[in-house]
Amino acid sequence: MNIMKDEIIENKIIKNEDFSNFNFSYKEIVNCKFINCNFTECNFQESRIESTLFESCNISNPKIDSSKLLDIKYQNCKVVGINLYKCNQIGFELYFTECKMILCNFSDMKMKKSKVIKCELEDCYFQNTYLAEVDFEGSIFKNTLFNKTDLRKANFSNAIGYEINPIENNIKNAIFTVPEALNLLSSFDIVIK
Repeated sequence: MNIMKDEIIENKIIKNEDFSNFNFSYKEIVNCKFINCNFTECNFQESRIESTLFESCNISNPKIDSSKLLDIKYQNCKVVGINLYKCNQIGFELYFTECKMILCNFSDMKMKKSKVIKCELEDCYFQNTYLAEVDFEGSIFKNTLFNKTDLRKANFSNAIGYEINPIENNIKNAIFTVPEALNLLSSFDIVIK
């Protein structure tokens, strides 16, 4: 696609494109919509992506070293192997809706007020992550680590499968629903009848 050769890609709607292994490094992508596109193994190093929607896209193993992500929305996407700690920023406000997320690393990030709604998270990592007021409503967790996270006022309503140690993580005023909230007691090695 010729437009992808430009340094600044702005106000575009791009559908059904295969960008596998494409080099987006040093580009600015602003106010765009990517629908049903494949971004497998893409290079986004040193790029800036702002106010952009990825809908029904495959974003697998992207290289995002030193990139900046601002106001990004992922909807119904497959997101594999994203390592946000490699970005050139500490704070994120990201929006994931109905996404399948596998082997994603959100360690050492500030993600206050981000949304991870009705997503499936498998083998993901939240270590030393600031997740205050993050909305995880309706999400399904499998083998996902929460270690030394700040989950104050986070919303886990109708979420299932999470394992959060309340001693290792700050869960003050977080919202959990029964019966899944009983998982919070699993680290205490007690019997509940």
